Amino acid sequence: SELTVASLAARVAIPEYRLRRLIHERLRYRNFNALLHRYRIEEACALLADPAQRHVPILTIALTVGYNSINPFNRAFRELKGMTPSEFRARARTDS
Repeated sequence: SELTVASLAARVAIPEYRLRRLIHERLRYRNFNALLHRYRIEEACALLADPAQRHVPILTIALTVGYNSINPFNRAFRELKGMTPSEFRARARTDS
């Protein structure tokens, strides 16, 4: 949850403006936050689909992948996956 474009740029030792351009032009994300949401939601999907994690509350998964509360997590999840995390988990159970 503490990751920022500035901290990532420092970590990979490139100027922030270059990282922003790379994210937008090469990776085709609207901005750093869109990239971050995509990776966090993909990680959440893996956890939600994992039978060993079925007892873990969705809030705990949201916090684990870097969200500070459930509402932004639910919004991002619905925007990217077209369903709620609960619906995704239920479908993953029936697909296994």
